[in-house]
This record gives sequence, structure tokens and C-alpha cells, in this order.
Amino acid sequence: MAPLTELLLIVAARHEHVEKVIRPALAQGRWVLSSRYTLSSLAYQGWGRGLDLDLIRRLNALATGGLEPDYVFLLDLPPAVAYARTRERDRFEGEGLEFFTRVRVGYLELIRAVPRAYVVDGTLPPERVLGEIVAHLPLSGI
Repeated sequence: MAPLTELLLIVAARHEHVEKVIRPALAQGRWVLSSRYTLSSLAYQGWGRGLDLDLIRRLNALATGGLEPDYVFLLDLPPAVAYARTRERDRFEGEGLEFFTRVRVGYLELIRAVPRAYVVDGTLPPERVLGEIVAHLPLSGI
């Protein structure tokens, strides 16, 4: 699949998800947890595939209506670990270690400009990862 085609499909799916799932849940006062959002497009299609970051930002803004998360958690992994984990379940399986290295560099660069963004060591045991995340959330009253 061509990189631009991939981006347009992802952005279209994101728009549908925002309109049909995220906005209704937020309107009901519910929390929304998402495994990937706009930073993923910037990291994977921008840094990984080499597409223009400004184009990706404009398309993401159009798709989301400017809706941004309150908190962002990047589960950081060495590229070899990320590659090994995705090899069995992800459409990026054939991309190789260089691709995942570019994506990681992109994520780490992009995350610096995001308010309330935290980098968590993704090699920690799951309960420790959860603890790191929960420590940054305002959970009083829940």
C-alpha cells in the first residue's frame, strides 16, 4: 500500500472513531482510553514512512475536529523489542528494525511538545507500567 493511501485510510478511520465513539463518550462524562491517536500517525506515517509532518497534522486536525487528549502516555521500548512484539500481530510486521527505530525517534521527538505527556518504560512488568500511568492521573473522586 502506498504511504499516502495508508495515511488517508487511518485518518478516515480516526474521524469515524472520534465521531461515533469518542465524542459521544465524552458527552456522557466518561473517560476515553485510546491505544493510538494523532501522534501515532506522525510517528508511523511521518517519521516511519517519510510523509510530510505538516500534512499529517492538518489531516489529523480535520479528522478530529481539534480534539486532543488530556494525557498522553508513550510506552517506550527499544526498537528491537517493539519489532519483535508487532511481528506477530501488526500490519507493520514486514517493516524491519530500521522502520521501528525511525518511529521511536519520532515519538520521542514529538512527545516533547505535548502537554501532560509522559514517557513510561514499556519493558517494565505490566503492573509497574500501570502504576506509572496511574500516578499521573487525577483519580480522586472516581
